[in-house]
This record gives sequence, C-alpha cells and structure tokens, in this order.
Amino acid sequence: MKLAVGNWSFEVLPLEATLMVCKSLGFDAVDIAGFHERGLCSFQPADVLDNPQKQADTLMPLLDKYQLTVTDYFTQFGVAPSVHSLNDMDKATRERNMELVRGAAQFCKLIGSPGMTLLPGIDQIERPLAENLVVSADHLRRAVDIAGEYGVELRFEPHMGSVADTPELALQLVEAVPGLKVTLDIAHFLLQYIPIERINNLIPYTGHVHVRQARFGKLQVAHAEGTIDFPNIISRLRAVGYTGALACEYVCADWFEVNRNDTLYETSVARQMLLPYIQ
Repeated sequence: MKLAVGNWSFEVLPLEATLMVCKSLGFDAVDIAGFHERGLCSFQPADVLDNPQKQADTLMPLLDKYQLTVTDYFTQFGVAPSVHSLNDMDKATRERNMELVRGAAQFCKLIGSPGMTLLPGIDQIERPLAENLVVSADHLRRAVDIAGEYGVELRFEPHMGSVADTPELALQLVEAVPGLKVTLDIAHFLLQYIPIERINNLIPYTGHVHVRQARFGKLQVAHAEGTIDFPNIISRLRAVGYTGALACEYVCADWFEVNRNDTLYETSVARQMLLPYIQ
C-alpha cells in the first residue's frame, strides 16, 4: 500500500500550488481532480476529451518537478452529481459521458494513473430504483471496457444521493459489471448511520480508498472526533491482498457541512496516523 492525497483538498489553489502542498506535507503520490467547473486545480473533462495529450503535457512536468506519481484520476462530468450523471435521463447526455470516459482513460494512460474514479449516477425520480441500477450498470460496463483499452482500472465511488448509496446497492453494481472496482469512502455510509459491519463487505471489491474521519450523521469531522478504525480497515484490506493507495481526502465545500475543517491540518494528521500501518 502507498499513501496519497487528493490535490482537490487544496482546490482554492491553482494546480502547481496544490502539488507543492502535497509534496510539502510528505506525500509522494497524488489523486488528480477532474471536476467540471470546480476548484482552480481541476482538469476539465471536456478539455481532457478534446486534447488529452495537451492536458498531460501540462501535468507531467509538474509531477516530475515535485517527484509525485498519480494513483487515481477522479472525474465528475457535471457541477453536481445529479448533473450529467452516468444514468442521466437523456440518452445524448449518457453517450457524451462515454466520450468523456474515453478522454479520461487516455489521460490516465498518459499520466501513469493506474485507475480512474467515476460517480455511479443518481436515483432518478422518473425511474424505479431497479431501472436506475440497470442503466448505471450498463454504462459502467461500457466504461470498464473503454478504460480497459488503455490499461486503466475503472472505479466508482458509492456516495450519499447516488444510485448506490448503501453497501448492498454498491455490491449489486459490482456483481453486474465484471472488472468494476469500488473507490471506498466509508464516510459516505456513516453519514447515513450505516454500521461498519455492512461497509466491510465492500473491502474485497475495493480498488482505491479515500481516507478522512467521520461519524454517524457527519460526512467529515476532525480526526480527533471521528469513529472510523482505520488500522482495522487496513488490516482487512491486507487480508484480501489490497496493494492500492490510501488517499487522504479532506475537502472544503458547501455540502453536508464539510467546510468546517482545516484541510491542511487534518490531512497532515491523517498522514501521520496512517504512516505506522503502511511501513
């Protein structure tokens, strides 16, 4: 396992400054943001699709300068999970998403990222949940195939408000899509008061891990206030042969009150907590 950090933890800064902060905190690996119209450090999905080589040419010299490797490219196609979602009601939007997936996969290959993370879509109110899951699975299956053409692992993050907002629904997607992996952020489940025993069922299917503290009803809290037993989670990951990254992901956004923490301080604390368990 290796330690990483999402550069969007510091997204009020431009790209190079985020990478400088990541390195200054002691990280040798980063997750790169690809969020639509969010933050100053993201690679816009449309720009990546239009010219993935140009975007890679922007990033690679900075990775070399700060001696960083990439562990994941996290891309989101709309300004919110409900916008341009993977299972959007509009077929043309869904097809456009598949084009964006291809651009992202090409970008991942160029920057040496072993995987990319998508959001799975939302529970569209115009369709039954079962149908939403089918539409999401169909497009995740296509995305796995596209990513595979470039040697990139496709991951999805189950989250509050998504079509896979519980461990059981996330498992339905994994079982329906061969090769699909989970980007596991336990906080999204604790927000919904889901006990860790149910969340642990996703560990064998995990391809990437986001690390931040949370507790029942709170998506993100200071390390000292959290209830996630990360040493136990790491032990379980080792038991299933996980060799991926543990990526610190403290964020500051106007969403479920995750703007109440100092991302710089909490990221440093999280790294210090994790260090003894990966060496």
